[in-house]
Amino acid sequence: MIGPYLTHQALEKGLVFTPLDGDQPSLLIGMVTWARTLGFEIIAAGKSSEYDFVWDEANQEIHCNDARYPLPSMADLWTLADSREAEMAGARIETASDMQLISVPDLCEMTNVANATGLFPDRPEFHAPLLRIPEVPTVLDTHEQGGILKHGGRLEVFNCLRRPDEVSFAGGVFVVLRCEDPASWELLRGKGHVVSRNGASAMVYLPRHLLGLEAPISLLDAVLHGLPSGGGGATQPRVDLVARAIRDLPAGHRFEMNGHHRVIDGLRPEVHPARPIDGGGAAPFYLLPGARLLRDVTADEPIPFDALDNVPDSALLRLRREQDRNFFQEQA
Repeated sequence: MIGPYLTHQALEKGLVFTPLDGDQPSLLIGMVTWARTLGFEIIAAGKSSEYDFVWDEANQEIHCNDARYPLPSMADLWTLADSREAEMAGARIETASDMQLISVPDLCEMTNVANATGLFPDRPEFHAPLLRIPEVPTVLDTHEQGGILKHGGRLEVFNCLRRPDEVSFAGGVFVVLRCEDPASWELLRGKGHVVSRNGASAMVYLPRHLLGLEAPISLLDAVLHGLPSGGGGATQPRVDLVARAIRDLPAGHRFEMNGHHRVIDGLRPEVHPARPIDGGGAAPFYLLPGARLLRDVTADEPIPFDALDNVPDSALLRLRREQDRNFFQEQA
């Protein structure tokens, strides 16, 4: 909501405002910086979701975060057929429609990365496919290469699909790079690197994030070198995490946030181009809890900030308005 404003305020005061290694935004910003420094074309960048989707073939079930989901149709979708990868990846999403494939924290982290790097999601709600690790560069490529993305330079979250005896992605981060020198990438394929089936792209990844255990690296970067983690500088408010109604909501409806995944009933989190919140802009997701609707909102409508009542006059809201004044008035 206000990260870009805080980074600029810190710079003006000679301070460092940094993401923290051990969490995905910092690690992914660093990986994107690494790829750009080396001159790679980034097709996609992102993270896996927090919990793997583990296929129990004997019982025809998916296990995820201590929950079990009967999913016998996954048996026919386990191996993506040649030239049908995008189609079958879409069928996996449809067959797992009762499972939560993307969460507010996922999109919150990707919002931070978008504002720091200028990479954008392919669509506001993300694709969030279920993919086995070797499938990622094949599916997360452009339509022209048989993938699911409209364009390159996209942010994405995928759900790691695996058997119990296969390695976890463990909430790690990745970049999918365009393979411009076939001989080099075939050599790397032979050394076990993850290259797409047609050889057009490859995934480089960190299959882990260790939460607070990696924080000392960020502290050392900030204190010894005066640099934020990931190699980036001040961020820009390029996108916002907002919400779209998934059913008609009446005037007076009160929004309540619940659970580890920050669910607000009746809403779907999405990432949209940033706009000032006053004058028709969408409400940032984290201003919604406790607010009420002043008017009816129809299904499929993003929740506008000016349709809300009972929004606390908090430091968060005041800083967001200050961010809007600083950035959007300058652009005008």
